[in-house]
Amino acid sequence: MSATYDNGNGGSRNISIKVDDDFVEDFDRALKQGQIEGDLPLDMSRSEAIRRLMRKAIDDPSLLAEEDKSEKSP
Repeated sequence: MSATYDNGNGGSRNISIKVDDDFVEDFDRALKQGQIEGDLPLDMSRSEAIRRLMRKAIDDPSLLAEEDKSEKSP
């Protein structure tokens, strides 16, 4: 079971998102590759990886503004 993020206020919230299966598989593959290469802890869950990404976005909201150019093409 993954640990929940606690912001010090004693509360936490479950969120859900809907994404394509391929997108999740690509993310899981990248997570596993990071674990194999020693960049990430072997016990890191998908939930923890997403929490870390959310923390990075809180620290630097401009990360959310970056858009993949291929997504803009018709």
